[in-house]
Amino acid sequence: MRNIFIYKLSERAKKNKNVILLTGDLGFKYFDDFKKNFPKQFINVGIAENNMINIAVGLALNGKEVYVYSILPFLVFKSLEQIRNNIANLDLNIKLIGGGGGFSYNTLGISHNTSEDISILRSIPNLHVLNPSFDLEAEKLIDYMFNLKKPSFIRLGKSFKIEGFERKNIKLLNGNIIQKGNEMCIITSGNILQNVLQATAQINDKKISIVSFPILKPIKQNSVHSLLNKFKKILIIEESSEIGGLKSIILENSKNNEFNNTKFFNISLKDKPHHEIGTVEYLRKINNLSSQKIKKMILKIIN
Repeated sequence: MRNIFIYKLSERAKKNKNVILLTGDLGFKYFDDFKKNFPKQFINVGIAENNMINIAVGLALNGKEVYVYSILPFLVFKSLEQIRNNIANLDLNIKLIGGGGGFSYNTLGISHNTSEDISILRSIPNLHVLNPSFDLEAEKLIDYMFNLKKPSFIRLGKSFKIEGFERKNIKLLNGNIIQKGNEMCIITSGNILQNVLQATAQINDKKISIVSFPILKPIKQNSVHSLLNKFKKILIIEESSEIGGLKSIILENSKNNEFNNTKFFNISLKDKPHHEIGTVEYLRKINNLSSQKIKKMILKIIN
């Protein structure tokens, strides 16, 4: 998804000299062409994340359209005070681009893998939170982000294609219907969708609807209500914390007991430090997010 972002940002920078990209000594193979083509619109601030945010603030206050890139833990956890006080509280047009999320950096461990970023950032006033699931969703969501004049954060994981899914079918604010079924609905966000699709591939797809929500804040409450009114079984799957993530968002928008006939099920990252080391699929497996573990949960709910 980073390749999609930098391609689109390059096209935008050609037309708008106010576009500035900042990075904290990361993303070189992705940004080499951007740096070469737009040397006055690219700043590598070095390993100085707090300063990177404050430089972005100064540029935005002087009318620049600023994009700040780093891998997720360095962007969020090292600079949370600056994001809160200097970007969100001043309501500045600064876009935070976080690479990774969940177990994307697998063997690098707990310092690089994140479960808390969505929970933390969606609690900050004025900040939009975006989490695309696949290539076409990322393309359209990045265009949406470009047109926002608000602080925003986007979580960019690995990109994949959904065969037969067309760009015209993308409905960002309402959630994207990836698959239609009539017995239960899976609600998800981010590239864990790939495992969801692998899990459902061997199950009767007429029974299962799959909906991806790429915009987590603000979310359209009516879109959530329409799903909860239609289905009596809802499975929420996310590669983020069970506290404050997608599960919390859906339940917060259910108007308390209005949908007391709906049964909710959830697969998310438990409220604990994730110290384990291994490949992405190993870490997903031990956290019930592998395609086989998801399939097992789906069959249990259906039966």
